[in-house]
Amino acid sequence: MAICAVDSKSLRADVDADGQLDEIHDQGRDGTSSVVFRRDGHRTTVGVGEARGFWQKLRGAPREDMATRGTFGDFDGDGYLDLALFYSQRDVGDSTQDSMVVHEVHYGPLARDLSSDRTGPIRMGGSAFVFAVRATDTDHDGRAELQVVQSGGDGTTDRHIGRQDGGGLSVSDDETGSDGWSGWSGPKLGWLDFGACADR
Repeated sequence: MAICAVDSKSLRADVDADGQLDEIHDQGRDGTSSVVFRRDGHRTTVGVGEARGFWQKLRGAPREDMATRGTFGDFDGDGYLDLALFYSQRDVGDSTQDSMVVHEVHYGPLARDLSSDRTGPIRMGGSAFVFAVRATDTDHDGRAELQVVQSGGDGTTDRHIGRQDGGGLSVSDDETGSDGWSGWSGPKLGWLDFGACADR
């Protein structure tokens, strides 16, 4: 089944490969995403925070102000939605924290807890707090890019781009713009790149 955008905040796709379309929502367009699975008339909502494994949750437990961010896109071009997942610590004042417990990609099809039999690393240049993540396909090649808005310190943010590279994603060290958060809501960055459901 095709992956398509309902609007800039919602996708439709068969996330778990059961033959039924599921809905993916990211109302804040920041990576606080969730999936609504449908089966036999029932709906179950699963947030990206549930995709963290037991040990990952345990490793983050002693730290304060941890936040999960995740976005969905077909990063490897196989027709299934993948999940790029981050779990990192918020800044304290103007100082960045250096604690990113999770930075990995779960390749689809995904289980109903958003886990996967096939995972890979997201190779990052730094481990500062990830404010937001978004999948795009600006070149329309069928392989999503990963947009990462990460703390730059002193209240600034930087936007980096990640692409499929071997068995995971590599995120560029090059910044595509300081204070990337301010332009994040523009229609050019997001799921609409995947094509509108009305057009399918």
